[in-house]
Amino acid sequence: MPEAVRPSPSRYRRPENRTDTIVQLAPLPRVRHPEQTQGSQVMCRLAVRSIGGVLATAAVSAAPAQAQDAPRGRIDEIVVTALKREQNDSSVSMPITVATADTLQLRGIDAVADLPRLVPGLTLQESNFASTSFTLRGVGFFNSDLSTPPAVTVYVDEAPLPYPAMTRLAAFDLARVEVLKGPQGTLFGQNATGGAVNYIAAGPSSRLEAGSDISFGRFDRLQIGGFVSGPIAQGVTARVAVQGRRGDGWQKSITRPGDRLGRINDLQLRATLDWNPDDRFSTRLSLTVTHDGSERPAGQFVAAVPPRPALAVPGLLTFPVIETPRSADWSVFRADTGERISYASDTTLIHARWRTDYRISDTATLTSLTSYAHLDLAYAQDPNGTPFSLNEVIDDDGRIRSFFQEFRLSGTKGRVNWIAGVNYADDRISDQPRQIFRDVDASHLFEPVDPLAYVDANQLRNRTRVRTYAAFGRLEYAISDTLMVEGALRYNIDRRRFDSCALAVTDHFARFWNLFRGNREPLTRPGDCYVLDPAQDLQPVDNVHNVLNENSLSWRVGLNWKPRDGMLVYANASRGYKAGTSPVAAVSTVNQYTPIGQESVLAYEAGLKASFLDRRVQLSASAFYYDYRDKQLRSARLDPPFGPLEALASIPKSHVVGAEVQIVARPLPGLTVDAAVTYAHTRIDRFVGFDGLTNFADQAGTSFPFAPAWQSVTNLDYEIPVAGGVRAFVGTSLTYRSGTYAGVGERDALRIASYKLLDLRAGIAFGGADQGRHRIWLWGRNVTNEYYWTNVFANANAVARFVGQPATYGISLSSRL
Repeated sequence: MPEAVRPSPSRYRRPENRTDTIVQLAPLPRVRHPEQTQGSQVMCRLAVRSIGGVLATAAVSAAPAQAQDAPRGRIDEIVVTALKREQNDSSVSMPITVATADTLQLRGIDAVADLPRLVPGLTLQESNFASTSFTLRGVGFFNSDLSTPPAVTVYVDEAPLPYPAMTRLAAFDLARVEVLKGPQGTLFGQNATGGAVNYIAAGPSSRLEAGSDISFGRFDRLQIGGFVSGPIAQGVTARVAVQGRRGDGWQKSITRPGDRLGRINDLQLRATLDWNPDDRFSTRLSLTVTHDGSERPAGQFVAAVPPRPALAVPGLLTFPVIETPRSADWSVFRADTGERISYASDTTLIHARWRTDYRISDTATLTSLTSYAHLDLAYAQDPNGTPFSLNEVIDDDGRIRSFFQEFRLSGTKGRVNWIAGVNYADDRISDQPRQIFRDVDASHLFEPVDPLAYVDANQLRNRTRVRTYAAFGRLEYAISDTLMVEGALRYNIDRRRFDSCALAVTDHFARFWNLFRGNREPLTRPGDCYVLDPAQDLQPVDNVHNVLNENSLSWRVGLNWKPRDGMLVYANASRGYKAGTSPVAAVSTVNQYTPIGQESVLAYEAGLKASFLDRRVQLSASAFYYDYRDKQLRSARLDPPFGPLEALASIPKSHVVGAEVQIVARPLPGLTVDAAVTYAHTRIDRFVGFDGLTNFADQAGTSFPFAPAWQSVTNLDYEIPVAGGVRAFVGTSLTYRSGTYAGVGERDALRIASYKLLDLRAGIAFGGADQGRHRIWLWGRNVTNEYYWTNVFANANAVARFVGQPATYGISLSSRL
């Protein structure tokens, strides 16, 4: 049941001091200071299950269902851990989007790829190497390998999943998700220039609980999951959750009727154990295991762009361009071995987390957080959208091993909240994806075109070792009852080692490379590295070794003012860094592996969070300016024999200016209106180099890739009591993205058109004191069958794009015992 928290003489003295109604929390068995609770291990539960879910953007909660003891129509708040301690969302001086498990379930947001339907300002890009990148408020980094650090980091219970390939199935058995916007380097680490996504896993309960969920929809998609939670011994509680999904393919081949691609097959398991022997000590051990066996979608062909049209494979120049969601094409057999290609992934992630809290005094708590993650990846993907062998990618042995350890001391003393700590990370990444390009025009520069006789393929070998050391601290001081200042620092030491090469896999490719070099000694043979060293008279090397050692000092200062209860005005400045990296790409010379250095963002932000009309209306608004230096972007390098090849570039100077507004209102009993919009104007101020189509020019004045100027998410939810304790509910969500580009230079061929996605839902809830323990509802996503795409790329004689899924619909059931 909701509880009113007694006001304190100072609004800033303790983070939980409030005079308005908040959601009651079911505490986990862990240390809680009598004046301040620490950390993120809290399971947020509504006293009455929300039919429309709970969504809080920029510290605003939008729960259609009301707490029984609260005045009907009030908007409840959520406790978040954005600053590594528990706070009401309206007291955090930064924009945050928070969604509880109910919101995620009812809106069908069950994977990282669905987050853009929840968070305005966030976009997601899939690459042709099965990697995923985030861009938040225009800040992001798109690349196509396992080892590149992101600009928007993902965490589970504050433990990092430091590389995007590890995050695909992270959204499972959650209490909530928190998306923090703007540089987060002082508390969450170096690679968070754009923001951070923190998934809070549901934890063990103090009494026996169980639940099950089932969903069935278009393309025979079936999702089944459940959990059991409760005490198993004195002071010991546990939770076990499992979920599985399967479904048929949604893409249709235009050359082979009946052939489908895009099948879903994955499994997720999590086990959590809590031990709380007394009120000073608690520890939690959690193990997550996921297996991704789903098929990677094919690209959709847009245009043929062979640098040498006379050598193009027959049929490429006349291949049809399709503009319907489900139509695509892909290769069936491997050109290098003749085997049938399986596009199903075989990827397993093991993620273990161990957190211990010890209250060493009434004013300080010591926390240890240990995390180990291991990813074993295998997949195949056809990004060009044709049946020709232009650049199929097959990876049988991608691996990431990541260890993380943090120690921190935190507490409250009088008017001061403080936290100080150190952490260490050790990551090892190895990968060797194979590219098959038998039908690429350059494959036949020196020999006649005969696809049956000649096969070209290479292997991109990469080994990366990353060690990171950091020390950080944060201090908040309440100057008065209404005014608080804050400051934070992190010093980061980053040590990176890269060993890379591109191998000639087939005999034809080795002979081609020798002809390209004029048959000079030593000759390249199958299995050899063919990368040439200009400093050694273009002799091939066995390995390219690079070292990148960088240090950085992230910081944040801010001023918060609470003129009245229910209102916060804040202003802050911060600097964040993203680590440098080296490309994993098909290169011809050593110089193409040269690492690029770290980027930095100096961010200024001011905002307002306020409630009106007895918390029936909440407003969040902010304006921001980012001064970007050495922004990392995926660009290209023109290679003489092969045409455009992937390369990385640093943009010397660029900027972002924008604003966000969200309003949540309850104008009528049972009706919740939640509308949020983000505007981000991105511009390159200084950069002369290649654009996304390898045209060399001055790119100043162009926008960032994957950075729509306008993005919005609007939700309407309405519930009404029926008879016999049954409630009916309906809802709709509208997501809008304006147009953007998938590469530097705003080239029309790389344009991503604007789109809007409409989702609908309707159902009933019944059972239990809260009349919501059992639910059944119908749902539809992209019900207008909008044709849209999220990425475009020029790749080996073709321009192709990854399109979004068509309309889907189905039925879901949820039960809690």
